Order: sequence, then C-alpha cells, then structure tokens
Amino acid sequence: MTDGKNILSEPVVLGALRGSYGLKGWVKIQPFQDGDALLETKNWYHLVRGEEPQPVEMEQAKFHGSGIVAKIKGIDTPEAAAAFKGAVGLLREDFPETEEDEYYWVDLIGCTVVNTNNETIGTVKAVTDNGAHDVLDVKSAEGKSYLIPFVENYIEDVDLEEKKVIVDWSLDWV
Repeated sequence: MTDGKNILSEPVVLGALRGSYGLKGWVKIQPFQDGDALLETKNWYHLVRGEEPQPVEMEQAKFHGSGIVAKIKGIDTPEAAAAFKGAVGLLREDFPETEEDEYYWVDLIGCTVVNTNNETIGTVKAVTDNGAHDVLDVKSAEGKSYLIPFVENYIEDVDLEEKKVIVDWSLDWV
C-alpha cells in the first residue's frame, strides 16, 4: 500500500497515446510491453499526469505496425482523437493470465533479488526491453545499480507470492 491506496486497485500504465489515426476518431498507442493485455479487455483507463484515472471503453483495437490503433467510445473525430493525450492502462486484475514462466513487468517490480549464494542483491526498480530481451534494473540498499538480463542463463527462479527472484549473479559484477 502507498498513500493509503492499494497499488493493485490503481491502473497500470501500458501505453502512451500518440495522436489520431484515420477519420473516425481512432487513436494510436505505443505499448510499453507487448500490448496483448490492451487487446484482451475493453475496460481501459485514460491516464493523465496529475489527474485521477478515468475509465474509458475500448470499442475496438488491433495491432498496427509496432503499435496499436483503437476506437474509444465517445471519441468520434480525428480532432477529438488528437486531443486525447496521456496514456492508457488497465487494472492489474484485468490482465490476461500468463503462460508458465511468463511474467508481467509490473509483477516483477518490487521483488527482492537474491543470488544463488543467498546474498541479497537488491530490489527490482524497473524492467526494460533492450530489443533482445528484458532487463531487470535492480537497486541495492547502498544505491548500487545492477542490470540483470531476464534470460534463462541468469534467472533461476521467480516466486511472485514471495516477491522474490533468484539469479545466478555475483555481487562483484557491475
């Protein structure tokens, strides 16, 4: 919990709004991960920095190039779509189920990272995609940063119930 709110009840930002698409009020979205979660539910949230998240209904959405195009209920013109700024997200409970050994980035953030020698490396602060694979951005208690590839060679186990990731990683590696 943060500031008296349950983080799971807050929408998770999944993509940035990038303007209008076409003549019927569709919007372009650049997803931050693979975008599949956005296509699985119609219950989206419109997110603008400094404002309360607003529920919106996605009528249709599809992949288009490296992004997504979507029709949002109530946005019917290119001008309205162009003015629809900010980001879109979902409640964590609305995410589709993952396959075995698949994880949503939001679930990894906050996990304690421990190596195979049971030494605590730090806490996952962010996850990024470098084009080849995902990378855990881990911060130690002393403020040291570790960028650990989220690949089979380094990830031994992920226990989301315990909020713990076990890695084959040395504290000496920078």
